[in-house]
Order: sequence, then C-alpha cells, then structure tokens
Amino acid sequence: MDAYFSYPLLISSIVLFLTWVVFNWWSQNRKLPPGPWGLPFFGYFPFLSITHENFNAFHKVYGNVFSFRTISGNLMVIVNGHKTIKDVFVNRADEFDGRPLQSNLVAWFSDGLGIAQEEGEAWAQHRKFFLQTSKKFGFGKLEMEERIHDEIKQMIEILKKEKNADLHFSVAHAVNSVISQVLFSKKFDRDQTFVRIQKSMRKIIPIFASNINMIVGYPFDLMFLLFPRMRAVKDGIKEVRKFTDSAAEEQIRTHDPSFSRGYVDAYLQYRDELLAKRKPEAAFFNDERLRANALNIFFEGTESASITIISLLLELSKHPEAQKAAQEEMDTVIGRERLPSWLDKQNLPYVDATLQELFRLAMVFKVSAMYSNFEETTIEGYRIPREV
Repeated sequence: MDAYFSYPLLISSIVLFLTWVVFNWWSQNRKLPPGPWGLPFFGYFPFLSITHENFNAFHKVYGNVFSFRTISGNLMVIVNGHKTIKDVFVNRADEFDGRPLQSNLVAWFSDGLGIAQEEGEAWAQHRKFFLQTSKKFGFGKLEMEERIHDEIKQMIEILKKEKNADLHFSVAHAVNSVISQVLFSKKFDRDQTFVRIQKSMRKIIPIFASNINMIVGYPFDLMFLLFPRMRAVKDGIKEVRKFTDSAAEEQIRTHDPSFSRGYVDAYLQYRDELLAKRKPEAAFFNDERLRANALNIFFEGTESASITIISLLLELSKHPEAQKAAQEEMDTVIGRERLPSWLDKQNLPYVDATLQELFRLAMVFKVSAMYSNFEETTIEGYRIPREV
C-alpha cells in the first residue's frame, strides 16, 4: 500500500487545492463594492426582509455602491443616490443597458422578449419605435389628457352610484381604458372577463415588489416547482397573456395597411416599411415581439399604474391637513367647474410638492428592475465584473 500512497503527495495536493480555492475566491471578489456577508450557497438572501428597507440600511453603512451574493452565489451590485444613479444609468447608459442572462423575474414575465426585457440593438430599436409611436397617438399632448379626463368622469359617476365599490378595480379599468385604446384601439367592458384578468394581475404585483426579484438562475426556476404560491402567479401570467395575445391576434387578423388604429397597427406598418426597404432592423420586428410588447404595455400600463395610484391615495388619507391645503389651492387656481390640466401644474406648487412627496413615501416599486453590463467596468472605483 505504501508504494501507492504518499503522505507528502497528499499534503501537497491538499495545499494546492486550497491555494486554488483561495485564489479563485480572491480573483472573484477583489475590489468588489463592500457589502454584507452571507451564508454558503444561500448568500445574504435569507436575511432580506423588506428589500428597499434593507438596501437603505446598507446604504448608510457602505455608501452609494454596495454588493452582496444571493442564492447560488450570484453577485448583486446595488447603486443608490441621485448622483450615482444618474452617472450609471444616464451618463453611462450604454455600459449598463444589458439584462441578466440567467432566469429572473422580469425575463420570465414574457420569455425574455418585449421592451421591458430585451437588451442591445433589439431593445434600442423597439424603444425608438415606441417613443415615436407614443407621440403619434397623443402621449404628452392635450389629446391624451382629454381621453384621461373622459375616463375619470365616467369612473366618478360609477363610484357615485355603486355601494361598497372596489376603488382599485375602478381605477384599474379607467387606466386600462386609456391604455387599451392606444394599444388595441378598443376599450374593454367592466364585465367578468375583465374582473378575472384584473384579479390575475393583482396577484402578480406583490411578487415584483418582493425580494424574489433578487433570485436569478436555476434557483428561480426551482421556485415554480416547489412553491404553490409561485405556481398560482404563473397561472395568473398565463391568464393575462392569453387575453393580450387574443387582442393582438384580432388586430393582426383585421389589419389594414392603409389605416392605423393603434399601436399594433403602427407596429405592423413599421415592420412592413422596413421589409420593403430591406432594412436589417426588420429582423427585430416580428409577431412574437409584438405580443410580448402588448403584454408589457397592458400589464404595466394597467396594474402598475393603478396600484401606484391606490398606494398614493392611501398615503394621502393619512394626512388630512395636506389634503385640505391641496384642495384649497386647486379651488383657488382651478375652481370646481373643470378637471385639472397639465397646463395648471406651474400654478399649483403645493399640489406638485404633495405629489412628489407621496411618490417618495408610497411608491410600490422602490427597487428598479435589474440591469447588466456587457464588459467589466468600475463604479466609483469598485470593480464590476462582466455580466453581473
């Protein structure tokens, strides 16, 4: 046995292995932003509770840039502070406009497709098209304001008549009516179908606002197999997606190239123009991405907006003195004969300040979606590895 076994060789092998482990750990973690230590494999994830409050506490200890590892050792880098966020996502936007390559909550929502999930040239082309098209259909113009006013008036009349009204549902339907007219050139009735779809969307929102957003890779995929709550959310997404796919398919089927009814028609016309001119950008415009965009706009334009409005109203209800002061300013400047207009903003400093403070206190989504960098870089002197 001694002929085949050598203690010096064994010890040397162990030393070499440990040296490799230490060097590998050092090379992965050198010059990273500071942050809390976690557990092997699970990282710091088990200690996260209310994510934005955890991050605020870390910010006080580690500064505007910190990091930690989540389940399976995936590195998360968090940036805080107006100056740092502006530097990363405005001044250096081209460096950080990627999306995580591994499975994650945002990519899962529409299979990695759509304006909210994609990256690189595909994202740039769809963003350009969306901005051009949104202006065409009245975003930022008085025409859109008139649509919003009409929906608000109808909602108020319904709330006056209904007893024990579901305010969230009424706000969601009003917001969706504006979005759907632009998206599908139609409004959906306040029927059981829309009630079911709105309830499905309402189930999904808490997941996006939770610390599940911090899980990426195969642990994220395992959640859908192990936890009934996640399977229910997945069923909700399928319900909403089936609804928006059906609406988009109807628009595709009845599309008239000579007439644009809404976003879907404009998308199809733009794609046809690119194909006719043999533009390479045409490769980024297809029916799959159209359906994904429709899902993104429908969901985020409806439920994200409505739940934010409800959250702001709930916060405002805690401050009767602010309500009274804001109402007095509106009565003085606008009166009770018409609804406020965007043009009134400059004459309503207290109302404007109140809204800004409500957003600061009561925003539902206090942590942004994940971004990634294509190449290794630095933020405030800290090393940010490639594709974090």
